[in-house]
Amino acid sequence: MHTSKNIFYNVLLAISQVLFPLITFPYLARTLGPENIGLINFSESFAKYFVVLAALGIPVYGVREIAKFTNDPLKRSNLFIEICSINLVCTVLFSFIFYICILIFPALQQHTTLFKWALLFFVLQVFNFEWFFSGLGDFKFIALRSFLIRLLFILFVFIFIKTKWDYIKYMQMQVGLSFILGGINFVRINKLINFKQLDFEKLNFKKHLQPLFYLFLTIFSISVYFSFDTILLGFLADNESVGYYSTALKLNRLVIAILSAISAAMFPSIMNYFQNNNLVKFNELIKDCFFLLLSLSLPIMVIFMGCAPEIIEILFGNNFNRAIIPLQITTPLICIVSLSTIFGFQVLSALGKDKQILYAALFGMTISIVLSLLLVPIFKEVGTAMSILITELVVCLAFIYYSFKYYPIPTLFPIFIQQIKQLFPYLIILIIGKYLINFIILRMVFIVLLSLVWFCVYHLYLSTDNFYVKKMHKYLQLI
Repeated sequence: MHTSKNIFYNVLLAISQVLFPLITFPYLARTLGPENIGLINFSESFAKYFVVLAALGIPVYGVREIAKFTNDPLKRSNLFIEICSINLVCTVLFSFIFYICILIFPALQQHTTLFKWALLFFVLQVFNFEWFFSGLGDFKFIALRSFLIRLLFILFVFIFIKTKWDYIKYMQMQVGLSFILGGINFVRINKLINFKQLDFEKLNFKKHLQPLFYLFLTIFSISVYFSFDTILLGFLADNESVGYYSTALKLNRLVIAILSAISAAMFPSIMNYFQNNNLVKFNELIKDCFFLLLSLSLPIMVIFMGCAPEIIEILFGNNFNRAIIPLQITTPLICIVSLSTIFGFQVLSALGKDKQILYAALFGMTISIVLSLLLVPIFKEVGTAMSILITELVVCLAFIYYSFKYYPIPTLFPIFIQQIKQLFPYLIILIIGKYLINFIILRMVFIVLLSLVWFCVYHLYLSTDNFYVKKMHKYLQLI
């Protein structure tokens, strides 16, 4: 299991997650307008919230369990059937709840057709199986499969979305692509799972229920502040506010997706080291991940916060000026969520400390609900942005607190201080670009290119640890 190759394919996947929406989302925003873009984001968030609930924590649990049996095809096959069956049953149950919500909530009744398509989109997510492929470390397949789907999405957007009334076609496209994705997955699974050799009498569903219960409570709590924020904004404010907030958050989450891809690619190896009691390698890989995510997230955070007005105007136009402040408020999430993935997803999850993860998530959920009820009715999209920022920060600090017992966190402090110090040149570049260049596109090109040059100069030539140089040499040896 080559961690470097996993990172390469997972980062390639995450980059496609960034680049492709940058092609389609500005077009969608300008074509559909703030209100309709808010409506499709509301319906998509509502469907994905049910996906999270029906998954019962399987995206985390499944990766962890499959990673234990990568070299045992029979146990792996049994485990796949057990977990997949649980996911399927929960999806059927939650689909009935979803349909009842369409019937009883006025905000959903107004757009019944859209939300029925969203329901079908939700049901089809059970055939995503990304937890299975991630557990096997099959990131090459995940990357190529997702690249194809996103390429088709771009094609469909420009073919079918022509006016602001085509918002229902957006969800229909998502359903069609989910069908294609499921078909590709089944072809691949038939090569990895031998259904003929399965001993159905030995299937044990009960052993998964307790850990999944803890993870379900955890994921549910996390989803309240990570996914439910958009839904709550739709109920407490209006679709237009959802459009501004979701636009800002989508930009930050695109970057977060790339950084999370690095963490996810490392997890199977981290899990493998821990299972084999190789704590030296385990601690070393956590440290590498900390350095990598921090060295990337901090400069991006500074640039996003400083260039928020330029980013919004270039991508979405003057109609989305209200998204500037939410973008600036939520930009620190790029760093905060990265740290949460290290201490929550990697350290605590690898050690099986599901209760500690749950406590942190419950604390975050409580804070999120209180802040949302207080801030959203008054400040709308800005209130939601403040709520998610404070909540994520509290959860991250809780993860760090619980990880103190299991990982030597003080050894990471010098890395943190070092990465903070190297941010000053980025601030100088921002100031120069802001005050000397009037043309907005030229200003952004100047800031981004000069920041990239400084990043390369610092990490390849000036930095004493030579982290990137070492990793580049190691990866080239594997090719």
